[in-house]
Amino acid sequence: MGFCQIFLNIFIVLRLQERSSFHALPLGAFFLYNGSMTYISGFHAIEEQIQAGKARSGSLLVATPGPRIKKIVALAEKARITIKKVSPAELDKFAPDNRGAALALQDSAESPDLDVGTWIASGLPERCMVLMLDHIEDPHNLGAILRSADVFAADLVIIPQRRAAKETDTVARVSAGASAYVPLASVTNLARTLTQLKEAGFWAYSADMKGTPLPEADLPKRVVLVLGSEGEGVSRLLADTCDGTLRIPQFGHVDSLNVSVAAGIFMYETRKRLGAPLRK
Repeated sequence: MGFCQIFLNIFIVLRLQERSSFHALPLGAFFLYNGSMTYISGFHAIEEQIQAGKARSGSLLVATPGPRIKKIVALAEKARITIKKVSPAELDKFAPDNRGAALALQDSAESPDLDVGTWIASGLPERCMVLMLDHIEDPHNLGAILRSADVFAADLVIIPQRRAAKETDTVARVSAGASAYVPLASVTNLARTLTQLKEAGFWAYSADMKGTPLPEADLPKRVVLVLGSEGEGVSRLLADTCDGTLRIPQFGHVDSLNVSVAAGIFMYETRKRLGAPLRK
């Protein structure tokens, strides 16, 4: 595409934005959405992103405005989010699983990395629960874990920057929109970050089949729960950095639980011990 064509496309889009917040987007202008864009297509996930204030610089793309989508459009208008009318074929190119609408978010603008050091320095509650995920690569598992993290008020979820599922449409849909509310930090080195948390008064426990039964564990006021992938578990270096190991008592025939189910049980039991959060 030549420079003149690109300039013309930008000019067309800007002119349309001046006329109305709900407009048709020309086919040629879709190059603006290529690159570092995330498209969220689940209705509930879109609503939660808007209500959480994480879609201010995004755009709501609408192809077939049915009753549910009209409610989302009204929500977007109230939040002053740009709404763009597109054809079903155009929307399918960017959000194949859409049901008539999708929320386009700029990755760098809408999903800034949370710095753990800054989070610690901001002032932590006396009772605090952090979840650290060691290379959970399945976005369905990450989405389910974030949903439980929101329900049980995890103060922070930490994932590695490499070999881990990222915040995608699948994660947003599976989390039922909870990914818009859960504080999420992506770090370069899990073991170093865990040491940083321990220096701030946290005690760390990794999930292990030979660990102390969870109901019998004496948990401190500030806890880091470390869970690994179903295939490999927690890495050796990270496990050695922990203060102890915990396990969920099992009485059936299968070897282990799905990691998202296990995470929910660990967080439930921990939150039950810590009590209701003082802040979210």
